[in-house]
Amino acid sequence: MSQLILTEVGGDLNDTITLDRDPDLTLGAEDLLVAVEAAPVNPADLLFTAGWFSVQPQPPAPLGAEGVGRVLQAGSRADQSLVGRRVLLLPTFRHGTWAERTVVAARDVVPISETADAVQLAMLPVNPATAYGLLHDYTELKPGDWIGLTLANSAVGQHVITLAKRAGVRVVAVVRRAEAAEQVRQLGADLVVLDGEGLGDRAAAALGEHRLRLLLDGTGGPQHVGELARVVEDGGSVVTFGAITGQAPVLPLGDFIYRSISLRSFFILSWIRDKPREQLTRIYAELAELVEEGVLRAEVEATYPLERFAEALAHAGRERRSGKILFTPATAA
Repeated sequence: MSQLILTEVGGDLNDTITLDRDPDLTLGAEDLLVAVEAAPVNPADLLFTAGWFSVQPQPPAPLGAEGVGRVLQAGSRADQSLVGRRVLLLPTFRHGTWAERTVVAARDVVPISETADAVQLAMLPVNPATAYGLLHDYTELKPGDWIGLTLANSAVGQHVITLAKRAGVRVVAVVRRAEAAEQVRQLGADLVVLDGEGLGDRAAAALGEHRLRLLLDGTGGPQHVGELARVVEDGGSVVTFGAITGQAPVLPLGDFIYRSISLRSFFILSWIRDKPREQLTRIYAELAELVEEGVLRAEVEATYPLERFAEALAHAGRERRSGKILFTPATAA
C-alpha cells in the first residue's frame, strides 16, 4: 500500500521524498478509501514540495494533488453507493494521490465515467477545469468572438483552444517558440503570434479590425498584459491564470481607467471550493464526456510506477517535454 511522502520542505527531491510502504489509511466516518488508477505530476506539486505554493506542506505530507481511482470502502457517514465507483480526486494537497491507495474526504471526489481512459480522466480536475472556468466565468462569449491566450501551448492553453473551438470562439494564441506555433495551429488556434519585441503591434496587425473580448494570460509580468491590452475591446476582461515569469501582471492605467478593462485572476482550488456542488458535478461530467469522445485529451509523454518516483520527477522537470508525466500505481483496480 505504497504512498509517496514529503519528509522535508525544500532541498533535493531525492532526499526529501520517500516511498512509504505502510502509510496510515485510517478511514474516518466521512472518508473514502480509494485505489488510485492514475495521478499526474503537475508544476504545482513541485512548488508544493518547495513550500512555494498557496498550500503549505506539513511534513510528513502525502504528495499528489489530482487523480482518478475506484472507491474500495466508505466511512459510516459517507455515501455507500460510491463503493465500487470510479471517482475523480479533486485537488486539496491534503490526501495525496501519488499512492496505491489513499483516504479522501467524500466531499473531495466526484463520480466519473466508468469507460473513459483513466489516464486522461486523471488530468481532468486541474487543467481542463481551469480552461472551462476561464471561458465561462468572466464574460459571456458567443460564436465569432475573439479571445487572446498567452502560454498557449501549455496544458491549460491547449484545453482552452479545444473548448473555444468547439464553442465557435476564435483564438489568438501567443507562443514563445516557433515549434510551438504549429502545435497550437493544429489544435485549432485561428491566429498565432510569437512572443517577443513588438508583441502588441504584431497582435494588432494579425487581428486587423477585430478586438478581444477576453485575454487569458499565463505568463505574468508587465510586458504581456501591457502589450496585449491594446487589442482588448473597451469593457473587456483580462484574466491571469498563472505567472511563469514570477511577476504580477500589470494593466496600463489608461486601459484600466479610460477603457474600463478589468484585471482578474483564476485559481483552481478557489474555483472548486466556491462552485456549487451540483454545478461542479455537471461540469466534470461534461468534461469527462469530451474525454470519452476523444475531443478533450492531453499529450502524455510517460507513465511511471511509484517505485520509479525519482526518475518520474526528474522527467517532469525537463524543459520542452512533449506531454504530461503520470504515476500509474500497479495495484490499482
